[in-house]
Parts: sequence; C-alpha cells; structure tokens
Amino acid sequence: MKKILLFTFALVACSAQAQFWTPKATTFATTSRGIDDISIVNDNVVWVKAYDGSGGGNQTVKEYARSTDGGNTWTSGTMNLGAGIGAANLGIGGITAISATTAWVAAYPSTGTSPGGIFKTENGGTTWTKQTTALFSAPASFANLVYFWNANDGFAQGDPEGGYFELYTTTNGGTNWTRVPSANIPAPLSGEYGYVHNYDVVNNTIWFGTNKGRIYKSVDKGLNWTVAQSPVTDFAGAAIAGNYTFSTETKGLLNTSTGLMYNTTDGGATWTQMAGTGILFYDIEYIPGTSKVISTGAASMGYGSFYSFDDGVTWQVADDSTQMTTLAFLNETTGFAGGFTTNSTTNGIFKYTGTVLNTAEFTNSKMTVSPNPTQGILTISGSADVNQVAVYDLLGKQVFSANYASNDEIVIDISQLSAGAYIVKASVENGAMQTMKILKN
Repeated sequence: MKKILLFTFALVACSAQAQFWTPKATTFATTSRGIDDISIVNDNVVWVKAYDGSGGGNQTVKEYARSTDGGNTWTSGTMNLGAGIGAANLGIGGITAISATTAWVAAYPSTGTSPGGIFKTENGGTTWTKQTTALFSAPASFANLVYFWNANDGFAQGDPEGGYFELYTTTNGGTNWTRVPSANIPAPLSGEYGYVHNYDVVNNTIWFGTNKGRIYKSVDKGLNWTVAQSPVTDFAGAAIAGNYTFSTETKGLLNTSTGLMYNTTDGGATWTQMAGTGILFYDIEYIPGTSKVISTGAASMGYGSFYSFDDGVTWQVADDSTQMTTLAFLNETTGFAGGFTTNSTTNGIFKYTGTVLNTAEFTNSKMTVSPNPTQGILTISGSADVNQVAVYDLLGKQVFSANYASNDEIVIDISQLSAGAYIVKASVENGAMQTMKILKN
C-alpha cells in the first residue's frame, strides 16, 4: 500500500560506538524486527513499536516493547486488539505513552475496510481496548497517529473522510473523542492524505505532513489548524522525500532524501535552504529547546548517526557504520535510536550513553572547503589546525584518507574521483571534527 512510509530493511548486524550508543535487546523473538516509533515518558519509562524489517512487507505486525529502567532492559509483547471482523488485518500507525502502564496506539486497515481506530492499554500492554468514539469507521478512514500530552489531553489524526481530515481531540484520556470541525481545518488538496508516525510536537504545538508535501500545524493541541507548503512535494515521495523536526514552536529543520537541508524560524510557514550542509539522513531529531540535532542513516541513505550543535550547520560523526532507524530524545541525556533485532537477546534498539550532547559548549573549528564545486583540488582551512581528512561517497564508502602535520590550511587532490557528491570529514588537533558536503565536477 502506498499509504505506509517505506522503511529500510535490515541488512547488517547492529553495532555502535560505545562512547555514543549502546545496543540493547528489545526481546522481540522474530529476527529483523525494526523500530519505527519511540515514545519516551521520562528518564526511566520508554515504549516502542515494531515493524517488519526483513523486507517481507508484513504490515500487520502488532508488537511493542517497554522499558522501565531507562532502556537498559526491555519486555516485549503483542497487542491483542480483539477478535472483531478484520482485526487481524490491522497495522499499527504509532504509539504514545504517559506512564509505565498506560499507552495508546493508532491502528489502520492494511487491507480492505478493517475496523481501525485508537486502542488503549492501562496494564502495561497486557490488554488493549478500542476507544469507540474516535470513529475511523468510514470506508476512507485511516488512522495515522495518536499523541497524548498527559493522561487527559490527546489528539488523533486520520486521512480525509467526508471532505476534510478526520481529526479528533480528547480531554479525558480518550473516553470521549470529538471530531475537529471542518471549519477548523484547511481543506485537503485533491488526493491528499497523511502518513503514519509523520508528526512532531513541541509543547502544545503539533505538526503532521502529507503526501503533497504540506505541513499542517496546530498550536492548541489539535483543535485549530493552519497549513503551509514544505520544500518537498511528498514526504514519502519516490524521487524526493523528507523529514522534519522542531526545537521550539518556531525553530525547525527539514532535510530531504537528496541531501538538501532547510530551516524555519516561523514554525514551518516558510523554509530557507541552508548552503552546503546536506547529508543523506534517515531521520532527524532536535533535542527539545536546544540547537542540538541528531540524525540517523539506514541502507540506501548510508549507515550511521551524526550530531550537530549549531542547528544543522555543521555535523560530527557519532557512528559511520551502523544501520539505525527512527530517533527520539527527551533531553541531552536520554535518547534512543531504532535498530533491528538479531534474536530475542541481542540488539533491537540503541540507547544514548555518551556525554558529548550535554557538553556545555562546543568549539566550532569554522573550517571551510573551497572551491565547491571543484574539479579536484580542494583547499581546507580553519581557525584550528587540520590533521586528518577523509572523503566518503554518499553510500558511506571511504574513497580518500590522509593524515597531516597540523596545519591551518591543507590542499588535497580528488581529481581521480568520479563526478558527484561527497562528504568531507576534517579533524583538527583538539579532536573536533567537521563534516561538509562537496560536489566534484
């Protein structure tokens, strides 16, 4: 089905640099169970939902895992959504939790007109109960996501039904859901729909993206909406896709699958392309309220994870060899990246165990690379002495590497490389590293 955001399937065994990530076992019994949604409640409680990362395309995986000790150990389970007609054909669009016992999921019909909707557990996932006032019962209904700010206030988003997006809000934990009136929601374009787990939240503001590259925004927990066009035409497009993240209600970043990056200072109403910073990311995530951004890469986009202290202007390498999926960070010390299970006791998720993100300051080496584009000769200079340079293609393969006596300006020759885009990683004497994208003509 075109409705589902396509996730990369597991290709390699998971490993990570211990100084940034530590792999943990999600305990799923099936090999290559991937993680595509993470809900962090606090420093101790985390919930995740699984998907089929084998490449088999099974959209009816209804499995979750839960940790109550900060992600060190996990307990997994299956969501029993009842024995109603078509329940077996439901897929899970997203998970949101507010405690170790209470969580909600959005369920969508993977085939036919199965009875999708919002389901809640209050016993740690042992049983799940459908909240029937979030209807999602029409033939066109498709529940993409659910999010709760606290035990009472929640929002659910579905595709257009009856001429406008099927959105619901609740103020009592989902006991009663009320559909948002069409007058509160900008009309959808012809053929427009949303995507599963394609949203972001900062305080009371929530955004969701569509197949037309538009971003809907509410500043009051989903009751009233505006919409604006993003720089991409479809957030899961075959030619160009995109991801976005917000640090505050106004400051955000958007990256494309072709390596372009944009920023916004008005909450997504307008976007400005950033020069020379694009890297092919799988997911991108701000640490809330900061200028610190983390990214992950998977399969065709290149393996690894990266981080930036300056709103995505420059990037440092956290790991350049490990396949990672979605991201979630609560703060500078608590964060996770999705992975793939090897077996029930090995791998599945990465816990942030580093210290670099809560460093008070980062000394930017302010390195520059010129000319860019280049015919082959590059001059790398900066305020600190450069002592190592490596060049990678966009699949992560190292195609050039050299060490130097520390010098504030060095010249390298990459004329032997084929024309295309490359990533230059330059290290300086104090151990800092800067990542830059260059074009070779």
